[in-house]
Amino acid sequence: MTGLIIPRTGWYITLGLVFGMLAFMRSNAYRRRTGSSPWHIHPLVWGIVSVFVTFLVTLMSIVFVAIAGTLLSIFAWSPRFQAGRGPSGDGTDHRDVRSLTPVVEPGPTAGSPPQAPATTALRAWLADPTGRNELRYFDGSGWTEHVANKGVISADPY
Repeated sequence: MTGLIIPRTGWYITLGLVFGMLAFMRSNAYRRRTGSSPWHIHPLVWGIVSVFVTFLVTLMSIVFVAIAGTLLSIFAWSPRFQAGRGPSGDGTDHRDVRSLTPVVEPGPTAGSPPQAPATTALRAWLADPTGRNELRYFDGSGWTEHVANKGVISADPY
C-alpha cells in the first residue's frame, strides 16, 4: 500500500497547498470587500486549515476506496454470489461456463498401475472448432459432445 501512496505524496502536498492558497485568497478578498473575514477568522488561518482539511479528505478517500475495493472483491469471488451454479433438475447441467477453469489431472499415485500417457493434460472449454457453437469441451484426448452457448451447457450430437 505504501508503494502507491509515497509516489503520489507530491501530488497530495501540491493539491493541499493549492486549496490552501485559494482559501486564503478568497477569505482575504472577502475581508477587503466587507471589512471583516468570514466568521471573523483570519485569512491565513483559513488557508492553513484548508491545507489540513485537504489532506484529511484525501486520506479518507484513499481509505474508502481501499475498503470498498476489498468488499467488492470479496463479493465478486464468493461462490454464494455467483449465479448459475448446479444442475437445473431437468437432467441438463446449466452451469455458467465462464466460471469454469481448465482441470489438470494429477499424475499416478503410489501403488497404482502405470497408465498410458495422455496426449495432453489440458481439459478445458475452448472455442468450438466446428463453428456451430461458442464453446466445446476438450477432455485431453479429443473434443466431446458437450457444448456451451451463452453460458448454457448442452449436448451436441455431432
